Amino acid sequence: MKNLKPAALALGLVFAGCTGNGPAETDTVPAYENVTTVRLTVSEGKRLIAKGLARNEDIRRCLGEGMLIITRGTTNTYIAEELANLSAPHGSFVTGKIIPTGTKDFADTLERVTEIVLIKGKPAEIGYEEALARMTENDIVLKGANMLNYAKRQAAVCTGAPDGGTVARLKRYTDRGIGRWIVPIGLEKECSGDLRMYREVVENAKEKGPGTVRLTLTEGNVYTEIEALKEFADVDVYPAALGGVAGAEGGATLMICGDAEEVGKAVEAVHSVLGEPPFAE
Repeated sequence: MKNLKPAALALGLVFAGCTGNGPAETDTVPAYENVTTVRLTVSEGKRLIAKGLARNEDIRRCLGEGMLIITRGTTNTYIAEELANLSAPHGSFVTGKIIPTGTKDFADTLERVTEIVLIKGKPAEIGYEEALARMTENDIVLKGANMLNYAKRQAAVCTGAPDGGTVARLKRYTDRGIGRWIVPIGLEKECSGDLRMYREVVENAKEKGPGTVRLTLTEGNVYTEIEALKEFADVDVYPAALGGVAGAEGGATLMICGDAEEVGKAVEAVHSVLGEPPFAE
């Protein structure tokens, strides 16, 4: 996968600027030929992440020579549609989900689709546990998360199952270097706090109320709209705003920076996902 550290640093500086702790005078600010602003809704961002991963060299190599495991999730639904031709109704390829308090689960009557395993790009009729056990260091697991601290390259997964669920099972392998865990996650889940500290708040609580979940943390393997855009063009990407109204709630406004030709390629990629309907209506 492409080197992501410069993008992470740049994004961290921009988020710091939003809180009054901007770049020091010694920080070098690039002088770009072209800066263009684009806006993505949450669903457009998810589709862009999926299209970016479909172009990613490591994913393509895994599809050609190894095993790719796509776990259930909302962003992973789009990925499964792009990589595995998933055609199931939205909500059927999801386990836990966050919906407004008091709202009926829109997917409670849907037939569930299990994790998807692709071996050399073709669906394999094996279960999740068996697929994990077969992994080599070159295989990849795609598993999303619920919170993101981009500057620290942290992602956290809400875990309700007593045994740690899907993420605990994969970590038994990826923590030992068997397979790679990549976290497709949208910028709508960005927060400023240290997710390690958030995890400890839950772990150290003497009593946990109903609905309180544990946080499982991973670092260094997040894949957002920023990484996706870099699959299409040689550009830098910075946030200009997060959130909005009239359908832009949770969405990301991004600055695409570089020479005019490369910026044009990235903008074209954005245009290819505009109009993506909400995940659930």
